Amino acid sequence: MADAGELSEAARGLAHASRLFDDPADSYTVLGELQSALISLHQSLQQLAAMHTRLAGRTSTDAGDRADGREHALTAAMRLESAAVHVDRATDHLMVGFAENGQIAWLPAPSPAERALAERADDLEITSSDRADPPPPAPAPGR
Repeated sequence: MADAGELSEAARGLAHASRLFDDPADSYTVLGELQSALISLHQSLQQLAAMHTRLAGRTSTDAGDRADGREHALTAAMRLESAAVHVDRATDHLMVGFAENGQIAWLPAPSPAERALAERADDLEITSSDRADPPPPAPAPGR
């Protein structure tokens, strides 16, 4: 199935592309698309699990053992169902993150001049705090 290979390549490309966003607001669209992808992945896992269960009687091992083949098919079905449940949970978490992301108003990135001024202000703040005289001792109680 070529679609599975395409999904793998697309996921690899997204993993590379999502390391850095030119516009952080684009993350909202990416999260929405990931939500859709996880829902489809969940469905695919359930369908694969159902196929393993449905066709368990048509299996054997490479050595020709039909009982073991059936057992492997049913175990695969159980594990695939479990994977679908975990993907469903991941989808729930993603949906919450997606909703939170939708509440963010991303501010524009500071210009190079603004960044330089902020760094200089930080340097001055550190330098002045290093030179500051220690505070006077607190008065003794009762005085």
